[in-house]
Amino acid sequence: MKILEAQAATLTNYEVYTHLQEQKIRHAEVKLEEERKHREKKAKLIAKAKEAGKEIPYLRGPGHDGEGNSSRRPGNLNTMRKEVLDYLGEAPSPLGSDPFPYNERTISNLLKALRSWDITKGEMIMILNLRPTKPENLHVVVQQIEDRFSEEDQNRILKAISNVLGQPDGEAEREAVNENAKEARKWERVKEGNLVEGMDVDE
Repeated sequence: MKILEAQAATLTNYEVYTHLQEQKIRHAEVKLEEERKHREKKAKLIAKAKEAGKEIPYLRGPGHDGEGNSSRRPGNLNTMRKEVLDYLGEAPSPLGSDPFPYNERTISNLLKALRSWDITKGEMIMILNLRPTKPENLHVVVQQIEDRFSEEDQNRILKAISNVLGQPDGEAEREAVNENAKEARKWERVKEGNLVEGMDVDE
């Protein structure tokens, strides 16, 4: 694979998530088609061999062309795709919310809702990715926010974000934060030698 242009565009988590979901479906359809063609080819070769009274020939599995080169994807592609989709689809990520808060018009709707304020492209992407719903969250996303926007404007920005992206599932977010904190404590104790990897942390 050759990179034609490095970082030609910056994608939001939603765009990455959507692309990977669509890719997953496309690859499944290609696999089914390859398997169908393989079965047809195998049936024809077996019938031809039987007619000629010859030994049934060996036929490589689906996903291989006549030159013996596999047309299948890299072996770790499915694993990587699954891990990224799992990561993006779990709380506290907005993409882990139920109901799913994003659709094909979400980005344009958010741009319209926030066009009254001078928000940079990078900040807009972070807003889409993180869905800030509290002033302290917004301060992390927007640089020098206190110099750029009044407290009233900040609250109006948060309201506009909530109107477009919805409100997070507070319970799911709390559970995710607690689980992440527990996992961090576990690995800290593993590094210190006070816990064997694989044991649970109760505290």
